[in-house]
Amino acid sequence: MDIVRQSAKRARPLPMLSGVLAMVLVISVPCSAGTVPATAPALTTLYNFPGGGGGSFLEAGLLLNSKTGVFYGTTAEGGLYGWGTVYQLIPPGTGSCTGSAWCPAVLYSFNPINKPGDGASPEAGLTLNATTGVLYGTTTFGGSSDDGTVFSLTPPTAGGAWTERVIHSFTGSITGGTDGAEPEASLILTSKGVLYGTTYAGGTAGFGTVFSLTPVTGEPGVWTEHVLHSFTGLTDGGNPVAGLVQSTSQVLYGTTYTGGMAVTGEPGSGYGTVFQLVSAGGGVWTESVLYSFTNSTDGSGPESGLAIHYTTTSTVLYGSAFWAGSATSCPLGGYMAGCGTIFSLTSAASGGVGPWTFAVLHTFTGTLTEGAHPSQDLFYSSTAGGLYGTTFSGGSTTDSCFGPSYPGCGTAFVLKPPTTQGGNWTENILHDFDGDDGAGPNGVISGASGNYYGTTYSGGTAGGYGSVFLLVP
Repeated sequence: MDIVRQSAKRARPLPMLSGVLAMVLVISVPCSAGTVPATAPALTTLYNFPGGGGGSFLEAGLLLNSKTGVFYGTTAEGGLYGWGTVYQLIPPGTGSCTGSAWCPAVLYSFNPINKPGDGASPEAGLTLNATTGVLYGTTTFGGSSDDGTVFSLTPPTAGGAWTERVIHSFTGSITGGTDGAEPEASLILTSKGVLYGTTYAGGTAGFGTVFSLTPVTGEPGVWTEHVLHSFTGLTDGGNPVAGLVQSTSQVLYGTTYTGGMAVTGEPGSGYGTVFQLVSAGGGVWTESVLYSFTNSTDGSGPESGLAIHYTTTSTVLYGSAFWAGSATSCPLGGYMAGCGTIFSLTSAASGGVGPWTFAVLHTFTGTLTEGAHPSQDLFYSSTAGGLYGTTFSGGSTTDSCFGPSYPGCGTAFVLKPPTTQGGNWTENILHDFDGDDGAGPNGVISGASGNYYGTTYSGGTAGGYGSVFLLVP
């Protein structure tokens, strides 16, 4: 199956790669080559998106309401007006879903043409207020300045339609504002009701921001935005694609796609960072870079957020880099770009504020059934042990979903930690997508009975507009 359309996120400029990756020394933990378990995991497609009014092309994964078993998500295109949707998927035998199949429903179709100021093209997943049932999300475009929005979606109290409200319109690109522009990442919601997120562009230097939104007491639907950090594209990083994670010590962690240890000294010329923001009180946050990627064996251009794991003695951050890792894999446009890496950052300090030790856990090769280009957030399972994730492309090279630079349709994988200290992490391929069962998977989340659920950007059997799947490991 040949899916011509390529993810909008893949269209962003590559980090400045040389003809051959410069190989420098980094702390690394070798990982054995990808293998398929003796008992093959089973993937079942729960829903194929039909395009048109039903939504199409998913840039983000799923959100599970653990109380109801209902999944929520977004499509970047489609809907009644073509500007994307928020959808739900109800499990069979639940509420109004009485049949044997999962029941889809479009909760909202974005409409910036007929509803001026509305959002457009959501590329991020959703966040749920478990108490009120309100969903929060971002759109990359639309809003008062077409620089994107943050929106809420409130469930009906007694039947009827969900209510969408734009709670912030970004103005940081076209109109010269400094509050950010083009958010591509999902939000986090704290117990105090504050939303935190990132924008890819905008801010004082145009290289993105970290922001917060705080509800105004006594004024329902009114929120106050505060920019916690504006990236310069230099040593502090630039262009964050992914969202944030927050530790118990009120520290925010994230990644940037560019910036860091800039090669030319020009904004945006670096290969990405892992950063932290520490609250100093009074709305003041201090940003520092935990690691700058070098476009070598360590990776380049991280597009995923971080998974945080606490042990009795340390705080560990796990993440992925979309490019680099190896000088002999994944050619792009005639030169070797590398297939990406999985990495960790470990701190033994209290509260996870440093110092940090970087390690490469796995380097993708794109050969045989190996994946290539991890782009979505990882999920760390403390019960099953290991990191679960997906690659945008790779897998069987007989399937072509995204053109010659991205052979294969993507994979789902698990990385198992070493059984002895200092040993290798072991990769198992859980599923090799072939286009008919989806293409370009957007990560996985855990569900009941140790199962995993996810979405694919495109593919499926209803026109190639994306799918929702169940993966039994």
